[in-house]
Amino acid sequence: MSQERVAHRGMFVNGSYHQSDDTFDVEDPSTGEQIASVADAGPDGVDAALDSAGDAQAEWAAMDPIERGRILRDVARELEANVDELAELATQEIGRPLGQSKGLVGSAVDYVDYYAGMTDKIEGESIPVGETKQAFTRKEPIGISAQIVPWNAPVLLTFRGVAPALAAGNAVVVKPSPFAPGIILKLAEIASEAGLPDGLFNVVPGLVETSQALTTDDRVDQITFTGSVSTGQIVGKTAIDQVVPTVLELGGKSPAVVFEDADLDAAVDGAMKAMTLVNGQVCFATTRIFVHKDVYDEFKRRYVDAVESIELGAGKDNPDLGPVISQDALEEIDGYVRAAVDDGATALTGGQPADRAGNFYEPTIIEGADDDAEISCEEVFGPVINIYEFSDEDEVIRRANDTEYGLYATVWTNTLDRAHRVANGIEAGSVMVNQYAGSRPQTPFGGYKKSGLGREKGMQAVEHYTQLKTVNVEIGSVEE
Repeated sequence: MSQERVAHRGMFVNGSYHQSDDTFDVEDPSTGEQIASVADAGPDGVDAALDSAGDAQAEWAAMDPIERGRILRDVARELEANVDELAELATQEIGRPLGQSKGLVGSAVDYVDYYAGMTDKIEGESIPVGETKQAFTRKEPIGISAQIVPWNAPVLLTFRGVAPALAAGNAVVVKPSPFAPGIILKLAEIASEAGLPDGLFNVVPGLVETSQALTTDDRVDQITFTGSVSTGQIVGKTAIDQVVPTVLELGGKSPAVVFEDADLDAAVDGAMKAMTLVNGQVCFATTRIFVHKDVYDEFKRRYVDAVESIELGAGKDNPDLGPVISQDALEEIDGYVRAAVDDGATALTGGQPADRAGNFYEPTIIEGADDDAEISCEEVFGPVINIYEFSDEDEVIRRANDTEYGLYATVWTNTLDRAHRVANGIEAGSVMVNQYAGSRPQTPFGGYKKSGLGREKGMQAVEHYTQLKTVNVEIGSVEE
């Protein structure tokens, strides 16, 4: 790619862009070509961003909550006006099909609108303590939230954390993934243009040193992280050392359970979405599909036929399936599949990198892997799905729960009491019945076990961005 076509992007601090002496490159995963040179904020950039956030936060917290809500609604409208540009940028950076990117921008607008309506509803309680005493609680802003956002759904995941933090009266400093910094920088710019006061939404692109500088700074009052378990454990330990509250949304190895009375067309459609959403690179993908023995062969036939019709292509062309994020990711995915096949599993379709330029992996269905095989236990993070046969309800609940993760699950059945029993029995933060994805901003999301701590979305998310103060008053001692 010519130098003229390479974008040069700075960090976004206090309402404007700033350059840095150090930079890193961003590549288009569809082609491997450089598309941007981005400022590496480093400790100095983090320092400036935190100063800016600290200066802005107190005034924002003191603002009439209704006015805060109006400003956030203006941000939502500005995002709506820029859907096409944002979707194209996200697709260029992460390779996600363009139609998916547009849908995710629309979902991000929903998040901002939802939390804009919550600014004046963050309320305390009055607690009865006797006739001459009064006790009540206040929910106050926590201060500065440091948010580390992954590359796979940057628009939605940014506002999933930024919107409730701002609604509650906080300032945020966002550290984007090195794979997708440009889209998050653009989000901050749009929010500023919509009237969000300077210093409330800062973005510090960078590498490991930038993340470390942000999470270890004592001006940070709260940390929100979405990503892998291994990195989340590091962030969590850092937060403990700093004694700051943390929200961790980590990995998953999510089960789908297809019973003999399920609508197989709907179940196959859900399995297809699990494979193609973000090109298979999503934490809540149902990558372990358990199918009842009575319909296993029919489900397998339909699923293989559907997967073999998937069209691969560059995200900008809006295919069914785009590239994975990097060459390293491609090689890691292939390593999981090759190890499974070497151990006796079968790739019913796919099973290797696609024969084309770019980071493309063939959509793959694995049959015959043991429940304790690496590919059954580890988060592959690519378009690879395992299918298994089961015989009865108790067995499948036990096998579905036999994982260190517990983020998400789906149940496919037309028997209502069974749907409730299995949903209750599966150890996961979210269980969907007869649908895949489709959750809304008002529905809490988070994991059991090593899939994370805390909950994003819904009213519950606001709790992470407020701190509770209890006030006790001796009424008789207060002068009139």
